[in-house]
Amino acid sequence: MILSPDFCDHYKTRILIRLGGKEAIFSLLKLWAQCQFRRCERIDKPPAIIAAIADWDGEPDKLEEALTESGFAHRDGGALVMHQWEEHNAKLSAAWSNGKKGGRPASQEKKRGGMKL
Repeated sequence: MILSPDFCDHYKTRILIRLGGKEAIFSLLKLWAQCQFRRCERIDKPPAIIAAIADWDGEPDKLEEALTESGFAHRDGGALVMHQWEEHNAKLSAAWSNGKKGGRPASQEKKRGGMKL
């Protein structure tokens, strides 16, 4: 999981803390970890299960409301979508994709049998 260097001071983080308290940051990180584990930015679960995954002790709807209002997530039908998680973790997704194909593609020099000097 890749965190932006400005994560702590980003406006979304500040809004999330205002709406859900500092505990909401840990819940967000746990949801991002779930996305990494499942290799997908969509979590097809109701709010109560989302709160359990996130280790959220408060009302499940309050966590989802804080995530949504701060811009970290949105609902798409029955799924909670972690906003731009796949985009921010594109290198990770590419590594998974390349791993399914046997690894990172060889460079042009290796394909030609030459050496790069």
